[in-house]
Amino acid sequence: MKKFSSLKPYLTGCLWIIIVSLCCALVATGSKLMIPFLAGKLINQLAAGNVDEAKFRLYLEIMFILVGSGTLFRYAFDYLTTLLGQKVIKNLRNSLFKAYQEAPISYIDQHRQGDLVLRLVNDIENVQTGLVAGFAAFYDGIIAILFTLGFMASLNWALALIVVLLTPISMLISRKVSKFNSKYFKAQAKSSGEVMAFASESLTNSETVTTLDIASLREKDFDQVNSAYRQNTFKAAFGASLINPSTRLVNAIINAAVIAIGSVFLINKVNVGVVFLVGDLSAFLTYAANYMQPFNEISDVVTEIDYAFASFKRIDDAVHLERDVNRGQEVVKGKIETLKADNLHFSYDPSREIIKGFSLDIFQGHKVALVGPTGCGKTTLINLLLRFYDPQKGAFYANAISTQDLEKKAFRSHVGMVLQDTWIFSGSVYDNIAYAKPEASKEEVYAAAQKAQAAGFIERLPQGYDTLISDSSGLSIGEKQLLCVARVMLLEPEIVILDEATSAIDIRTESLLSKSFDELMKGKTSLVVAHRLSTIAGSDLIVAMKEGEIIEMGNHQELLAKKGFYSSLYEAQFH
Repeated sequence: MKKFSSLKPYLTGCLWIIIVSLCCALVATGSKLMIPFLAGKLINQLAAGNVDEAKFRLYLEIMFILVGSGTLFRYAFDYLTTLLGQKVIKNLRNSLFKAYQEAPISYIDQHRQGDLVLRLVNDIENVQTGLVAGFAAFYDGIIAILFTLGFMASLNWALALIVVLLTPISMLISRKVSKFNSKYFKAQAKSSGEVMAFASESLTNSETVTTLDIASLREKDFDQVNSAYRQNTFKAAFGASLINPSTRLVNAIINAAVIAIGSVFLINKVNVGVVFLVGDLSAFLTYAANYMQPFNEISDVVTEIDYAFASFKRIDDAVHLERDVNRGQEVVKGKIETLKADNLHFSYDPSREIIKGFSLDIFQGHKVALVGPTGCGKTTLINLLLRFYDPQKGAFYANAISTQDLEKKAFRSHVGMVLQDTWIFSGSVYDNIAYAKPEASKEEVYAAAQKAQAAGFIERLPQGYDTLISDSSGLSIGEKQLLCVARVMLLEPEIVILDEATSAIDIRTESLLSKSFDELMKGKTSLVVAHRLSTIAGSDLIVAMKEGEIIEMGNHQELLAKKGFYSSLYEAQFH
């Protein structure tokens, strides 16, 4: 029951569908199962040679009506269960996508993207085919069992009792096999995620794989992951295949017992308080077969339900993941005049501290550059400032208010960021630029593109700003970066963060872009992470970092004069 109760949040707005579909199942199944009862009465008249034509005709007419109504309500039941399934899947997918959007960056960083996508697509489809369709077959089967029991009891309660007493054997076998299979379905779902994640990583980084000539190594590694998936799938499929033959064997034994005992009742005219004739035995045998059929169908869907629950567990775990915690309630009034990092300590892994006692004052309108070798903590500082992560010790302050006390969304609205990795979605060039500010006028969008030096190549596209693009549309990395820069230009934030923003842009474009950056950052606070030291020579303050600590600070000329770490980096690039 705990498993079923976890589905409740995703059944919002579906109660009426459940009730109406249940009523349709009652009418459809009742109509179908009434027909053998009436047919048995007709056989009784024919066997006795005493046919009441009026009653015979009435029974036939009722049977035709039952066939029509059963078909109509069966169609309605199938339609409603399909509708229910799609509504549940929509709710599930929305909830999961919302959870991903609200998840801490640390959660996304620690999980393979292929596995996250698998939950959003394959696992949800498994829930659709297994849980929703399976449960529809399940409660339809329960209704059929109850109706069949009622008709059998009305024909011969003694035979009905025999059938009922033998039924638990079939159910016990089905339950034992299903319980045994559950662990294999969980392992299969996990292996499926690993295959998806591995394939996604290889395809996403295909250029690197080709350049390093490690395709054969990746194929070997994939074969290992795929072999584990094959083994788990085989075990799950083999276990599932045991359910149906086992229950059908028991069903055959029950049918044989009904025929034998029923024949004895007829031949010896055994009196059990009801009239039991050959037509009744014929109807009873039909009911006995119908009675076991739902158990067979239920045993078939139990496997799908187990597999679906394994997928649902993965989805539900992600839906209930810890959200990006926002305990801050304060907002910055007016503009952010000062930013201060005070004794920051941070580590992704307790065994290795990335930021060690970092302190820095950043004033409004100043351009501050962070330089240093890869892994020294430059990007990590940006993550801490924007509260993608929180430090283990110390804090960032905006206008003397700890950023951990500020409401995240309100604080981030003051900041615009351009990363090394571009994000271009499928849509027009115009929509990509205006995405963060949909209310912007066309003039503002065009002006932002002009400032970002993107207008030139945009106007050369087939449909200009209306050209449809995507991340794989054929634009160069530099062109995509220019669009991302234009997007930030449009926002005109108070604080501008450039994290290797010009690393993928050619020297000529970088030269043009630096002018627009200067205009954008005029009167604004800017924080620049760069490996190309030529882009930060005009910074008000350059902070040289190594192993999470500040080792030098000053402007370009001061640091060159020191002949220290920054000077050696500069000379290494230009001499």
